Amino acid sequence: MPFVVPFRASVGLFFVLAALPATVHAEDVSVPNKTVVGELTVGGSLATGNTERSALDAEANIKYRSGRVLDEYKFSGELARESGITTAERIKGGYQTNIDIQDGLFGLAFVNAEDDRFSGFDYEVESGIGAGYRVINTTNLLVSVEGGPGYRYSKAPAPSITEKEIFARASAEVDYKISENATLNDEITVSWDDERTKVENTLSLSSKIYGALSGRTSFNVRYNSTPPTATLDKTDTITKVALVYRF
Repeated sequence: MPFVVPFRASVGLFFVLAALPATVHAEDVSVPNKTVVGELTVGGSLATGNTERSALDAEANIKYRSGRVLDEYKFSGELARESGITTAERIKGGYQTNIDIQDGLFGLAFVNAEDDRFSGFDYEVESGIGAGYRVINTTNLLVSVEGGPGYRYSKAPAPSITEKEIFARASAEVDYKISENATLNDEITVSWDDERTKVENTLSLSSKIYGALSGRTSFNVRYNSTPPTATLDKTDTITKVALVYRF
């Protein structure tokens, strides 16, 4: 596919750059044991009577750390139908690898793929490299920022559009442990190029129910400055209530 070559080049460059400072500062970086953590999220709704509506969404987020390397896998899907008509259908998958360098600084490489039936695109694939910094990293509060260049390949059905763009990307995450049983999280990602600007922000509040089971309420906003067709809205929002199992 057209995005494979730029992605391979990005990943190769990332590992070369990350290896250089890691060699010099290896003594400054802690090397924890191999660990796997993750969470599975499931939510949905069902309405009958005058309005027939059903919705289901699911997410999986798995992190694997081995020494200085942290690999993160994300998968999500949304499906909604009203009166027998599909009103939402979105599948998204992503992978990111981080390599700790020193004192909260890390290098990164990522690839994301998305198939959103109502975005105006058949699919979009993004890959890139960059650097990140954990501004605050304590037991109760994490503040992290990332930035770097990327490459996007987008395919729209009608009118037939194929976009191949180099873009700049910046993101930030705040994870605050309010109490032993409640956590507030906010993630925002912004990317921009010559054609458009994309913004996605997710704010969520998780409360422990029992053991590894929690409840979560979240609000997601997605903005695209230039949709592929003029009939599409620039902004989409979705509010979710879901159960979360952590392991």
